[in-house]
Amino acid sequence: MSLGINTSLIQALEILGINEPTEVQKQAVPLLLEKKDLSMQSETGTGKTLAYLLPIYNTILSNIDEADRRWPVAVIICPTQELAVQVANHSAQLAMALQSKNNGAMSQSDSCQQQGLSKLRNRAPKIDSGLLNSPQVRSLVLLGGTQFTRQKQALKIHPHIIVGTPGRLADLTRLRFFDLSHLQFLILDEADRLFSREYIEPVEFLLSNAPKNCTHVMASATIPERTRSRAKPWIPKPIVIELEREGVLSQAIEHWAFYSDHRKKIDLLKRIIAAIHPKRCLIFASEAYRVQRAAERLNSSGLQCASLVSRMEKQSRHSIIEQFKTGGISLLITTDLAARGLDIPDITHVISLDLPEDGGVYVHRAGRTARAGKKGISILIADKLELERASRTATRFGFVFRTKWLEYGTVMEPPVEAFFERVEDMETQKRSKSHL
Repeated sequence: MSLGINTSLIQALEILGINEPTEVQKQAVPLLLEKKDLSMQSETGTGKTLAYLLPIYNTILSNIDEADRRWPVAVIICPTQELAVQVANHSAQLAMALQSKNNGAMSQSDSCQQQGLSKLRNRAPKIDSGLLNSPQVRSLVLLGGTQFTRQKQALKIHPHIIVGTPGRLADLTRLRFFDLSHLQFLILDEADRLFSREYIEPVEFLLSNAPKNCTHVMASATIPERTRSRAKPWIPKPIVIELEREGVLSQAIEHWAFYSDHRKKIDLLKRIIAAIHPKRCLIFASEAYRVQRAAERLNSSGLQCASLVSRMEKQSRHSIIEQFKTGGISLLITTDLAARGLDIPDITHVISLDLPEDGGVYVHRAGRTARAGKKGISILIADKLELERASRTATRFGFVFRTKWLEYGTVMEPPVEAFFERVEDMETQKRSKSHL
């Protein structure tokens, strides 16, 4: 792997077991080294985070003394705390590999090279608005819910890279805990979410206070035209990288569709879980009340699960995610808001209790499985109207839903015609009952 980055970074990547760049890295890294603004769209799990971290690290390492004086070099904005921690962990792993290389503590023959990212991920420090140290590169993650005084103290080490959520980053900038005057990179991770109504005010504040000549990056699995339009005052002419169909959605992930009347979806969910026995399953519902109801029904049936919604306290959220990661719980039910950016290895199944109006949201859900070259299954439980929309979503994003039903506790794949004949029969029965 070259891409124009310096030798130390190449050796650090080899320690991490990374020898070949992904397609998005091949395209994005050289452009970012030239300080070009980017709109970077690529499927979940294709290496977008490293695509922007490598140019940032390369810039810092090229003049570390200057980076120490004129900090932060980069600010990375994430819509959720979980995504911010994930990005900070990626930075920590890269910093640790650099440190290991410089200290001679590891070599290319070290077992770490064989085990790759997994070993370093286990060794990476747990992060809670804390410092990620390297003799060369200093990073800091800043999250809401942490005391300002604690974060002010942490900022005294002058981090080169700051990762955080929009509201907290904007508040700390307003309080002059740090300023953006020397910023060279401003990254908007999950940019489509950041330009939504929920985050737009602090995001616009941060964009307006960053230097005009800093390099802007919008990154996500889906960047619709409306997102680029909203960003235009600050990012008028980004180079657009669109790699929508790299095979993850269509090849690494199987997409199953089950039919169910809306009121019976949770009952069908229980039966599907009993049939497939998922090792680690992430379940989505669009509304928080639906998450809680599903969790209560599953737990009352003897299926141990946990729920995750955005209004939960930070420590509770982190505790639940940690239990899910370590296998303490195998079923986690959540909303899109709470789960955006979760990077949990070895999720075998994703189940959607509804089909989001925006097909891109389904893509983000499905992308929680089949990470790091593995296979996965994304299951949609849909009513008739959702099945019709599912077909359009699949066509748009280049994959196929395989129609399924359950018979005697076993998942069956009937011919498509037979599946929809059954759907019509069940809809007819439903209409007949409603007239009684």
